[in-house]
Amino acid sequence: MKDTLTFKMRTLEYASIALLFIVLFTISIVSKQDFLYALHDYTLYLDSDPFRTIILSYGAGCLSFVSRFITQFFISPVFGAFAVSTTLTAIFAILLKSFSKQGNAKKIVFAAIPPLALFVAACNLEYLIFDKVDGSVVMSLLLGSLIAVLLAWWMQVENKISLYIAIVVAEFSYFAIGIFSPLSMLIGASSYVKKDNKIAMMLAGIGLASWFGFNYLTSNLLHYEVYSIALFAPLYVSHSSTFFFYSLIALALLIVCPLVASKCGEETELSAKRLIVPGIAFVLAIVVAKLCSYNDESFHKILRLQRLENEEKWGEMITEARNTTHPTSDIYAYYVEALIANGEKVDQMFDFPVEWEGYSTSNFCMPHMIHYEDFAFATGNYCMSLFHAMEYYQLTGENFRRLKRMMRCAVMMEEPELTERYLNVLETSTVYSDYVKEWRKYKNNKQQLLADKEAYKNFDSYFEKKDDWFHAYSAADFIAERSNISNPKIAEARILTELYAKDLESFARDIPVAAQIYRGYAPPRCIQEAACLCAIMGNTKPVQSITVDRNLAINVQKGVKEIQKAGKKGKDKMKKYEGSYLYYYFYKETDTKNYKGGDLKK
Repeated sequence: MKDTLTFKMRTLEYASIALLFIVLFTISIVSKQDFLYALHDYTLYLDSDPFRTIILSYGAGCLSFVSRFITQFFISPVFGAFAVSTTLTAIFAILLKSFSKQGNAKKIVFAAIPPLALFVAACNLEYLIFDKVDGSVVMSLLLGSLIAVLLAWWMQVENKISLYIAIVVAEFSYFAIGIFSPLSMLIGASSYVKKDNKIAMMLAGIGLASWFGFNYLTSNLLHYEVYSIALFAPLYVSHSSTFFFYSLIALALLIVCPLVASKCGEETELSAKRLIVPGIAFVLAIVVAKLCSYNDESFHKILRLQRLENEEKWGEMITEARNTTHPTSDIYAYYVEALIANGEKVDQMFDFPVEWEGYSTSNFCMPHMIHYEDFAFATGNYCMSLFHAMEYYQLTGENFRRLKRMMRCAVMMEEPELTERYLNVLETSTVYSDYVKEWRKYKNNKQQLLADKEAYKNFDSYFEKKDDWFHAYSAADFIAERSNISNPKIAEARILTELYAKDLESFARDIPVAAQIYRGYAPPRCIQEAACLCAIMGNTKPVQSITVDRNLAINVQKGVKEIQKAGKKGKDKMKKYEGSYLYYYFYKETDTKNYKGGDLKK
């Protein structure tokens, strides 16, 4: 009888494993395609020297590297759905194996709840995915949980040597799988509580101390929030509270699962009647997980529009944007971008079927817009788009999306060396070889791109070109707002920090190097004014290196004379120059205590 029961339980376990995989895969592929693609798009590109810069420099580096490698393939949502579903199903299968002593159908429900909770957590990144987090954070969470469950299962083997080895592996793997190591200790320890095992209780204490200790240390010592969240998830930061709490609940369920399952007991017989309640509970758990997944229309609509934009399906973008019940300014911005790409009249941007809160469409630096660099690119403002895609301090975009944007900007700005640099970084990814091959032929031939792709021709000519980065702000306020640039590696950022610090000597030294960025265009007004100031002070190299508007130069010369005559006490009389770099240089107070020769450091 017992053999028959065991056989039937195994059959039921195998069937439940298959069912869970099918359900998770179906949900992912039907309603989460764009979300999975976004995980790829926002994944940090693979560094060319990962073992030095990732694995050794950050805790949980191995986990991060593996997660990034996997999520790069999410460019195909089918692969993403398969990877997520397989990992969660593996966690479910290992939990079932851990409860092998209990021959009770209820254990299937208890084993299913933690992976379903992890699925909910993974689907609740919300707007956190925009700019804030490396897309591989989801795989970091799932893989870390899988490793923790594996270690916990190893601890449960009735062999002291295996228990000790598991403890050592968990301790030493902190720098490989991060906070999930103490998690595995907690899971393993909870399995031994009923046995009054002293080692297990000690493990629980170490695990709890590690949980709070490592989180405290990383949150205080690791300033870069992207790594904090991705590598030590769940680590609380203010803008990720939802993801944090869902992750914490999921991991807490993993810890208590062995305790709950141990109370199931053994079934003496397995009848259809005894399967009704566990079966209903199993289905109910899946339904609740689906309902708890983040389903905000605007969020998924924006993800959809971004995916279509990346695939350059402009007509579908227009249709998707217009078919929106609750449009946001971000959806509207992508709608306008698609109109421009399609060469349709700009008047149509006001022919939108649903009302939304009004705002100035001319100001694409609006604070509530998620990706203003996309709109900047569409309106021909390539310098603005490149500048924001660089995030003010990165030599290369921190994720695939930004890296592709920067490469396209470089092509449109006719910067072959810059284009080649970005293409080389993209080439480090397994999935972008064809993409790199396609764009490399445009590296020295912008006109060929404009001939091959009508949308880029429209981007290049639709609106009047303006490379004035500061038309939405006064120059001084714009620069001061970004005064905390950390170790700038790009010429523009370095120049801005020099102007912020009023270091015209360093500015005069660096501007000839950066002049190629503005080739064929007038640089931002503040840079032109600074160049004129240098000329008045006797250094003419800056004005010889860049294009300076003649009327602007005359106004600067006139303004300097007026300011010198008025002196410091005449500040109020010089209000007409407020908003210019001239006014900023002579009258604005500047905090330069962290400024060291053209470099502002946090």
